[in-house]
Amino acid sequence: MQLGQAIMETKTLQKFTEVLGKRVYRPIKPLINPLLKKIKLVHWLVGLIILAIIGSVYLGWQLKPQEKAAWWPWASKAHAEMSLAWFDNGNEKKARDELLLANKLMWIKSLEGVSLLNGAEIKVKEPERIRKEVEQWEKEVEQKPYYRDALLKLSMLNYQLYEDEKAKEYFKKAFYLDPTGEEVLKIKNYWESAGWF
Repeated sequence: MQLGQAIMETKTLQKFTEVLGKRVYRPIKPLINPLLKKIKLVHWLVGLIILAIIGSVYLGWQLKPQEKAAWWPWASKAHAEMSLAWFDNGNEKKARDELLLANKLMWIKSLEGVSLLNGAEIKVKEPERIRKEVEQWEKEVEQKPYYRDALLKLSMLNYQLYEDEKAKEYFKKAFYLDPTGEEVLKIKNYWESAGWF
């Protein structure tokens, strides 16, 4: 019973679309028929290709990095953007892996692609550079435990690495050593405005 009813509904829908098509087509028939006779299959294919290119460019502007990497897995630009997204979400390992993949996929060296890749590389490698700098300054503080500038620098570097407790500890030591120093007061005012103290 239900199958017969479904067939009747599709036949009714088919008749409706035929009538609607004839009513829409009839007024523009004198314009469309000569045009359709001149358009060849090649023209249709070129039009579809142009439409596909416009659609992919439009989608490229609308998609998030992970969607771009899924749609265009061979595009180094998509993987560079994905690397930045991983880094912004705090996953350095996946960001580095994605950056390596982007470097491998860089076949065509366009200015935009190279600059995006370089920017991603700098940003992803920044924590490593900061950690090395922290090690150097910690050695300096071991040798000179009352070196206020080294303590301030360590405070700022640890803050950049999201190690807030260490940053506070180093700042408190620097503040204890020089509570009226200009640099110390600047940093203190910044952190008070950020809600740290």
